[in-house]
Amino acid sequence: MSKKETAPTFNKHQLAQSNQFSNREKDVLIAILEEGKTYTVQQAKEQLTTFLKKEVI
Repeated sequence: MSKKETAPTFNKHQLAQSNQFSNREKDVLIAILEEGKTYTVQQAKEQLTTFLKKEVI
């Protein structure tokens, strides 16, 4: 993308309906993304990866 182009953003419910994520990933996105905030697909994937790599205590 050029500097002038920006990636489209979506709320957590739109991302949860996307075919880019598995059902498990969609469930996690609903739980971890903030209501009323928008995310690019890349940001959502980064949030998901960060959450799934956290150490379980």
